[in-house]
Amino acid sequence: MATHPLRPIGWLVALLSLAGCAPSRPQTDIPLPPGEARLWFYRDWLPSEGLNLANIDINGRYVGSVGNGRAFYVDLAPGVYHIAPQSWASDFYQDTNVALVPGQTAYVKILDLRSWALSVSASRIIGRDSYYAWLMPPQVAQAEIAHGSAVPQF
Repeated sequence: MATHPLRPIGWLVALLSLAGCAPSRPQTDIPLPPGEARLWFYRDWLPSEGLNLANIDINGRYVGSVGNGRAFYVDLAPGVYHIAPQSWASDFYQDTNVALVPGQTAYVKILDLRSWALSVSASRIIGRDSYYAWLMPPQVAQAEIAHGSAVPQF
């Protein structure tokens, strides 16, 4: 049985294409613009939680969305900021506040407690996302992001 002469090349192209799709680790050492501060938002990869995007508001204004297992950052002027993920239900301690100084990088971990608003009927299970914003120590957040539980979503 003869094989087509281009078949090995096709497999090689497919393999190289898949290699380019592999998630890269986020660069948490990207230089800050002078006089600015940075806020990183990230979520650990938890397949048991929702795959919906967590929309993030800072001081009542939408700044971005972070997916399950993803990360992103925003550069801001120094100041005090109220971070509130948009959630289906309201609960205690979902929001957090942070005061940033020039040159500072802070990390906010977004958690999804999907089971908080779960409804079960005879025909289906309905879950609603309830997001929480936790300010994390830099060493912990950098390790979680670098470990690969979160990949960049720029």
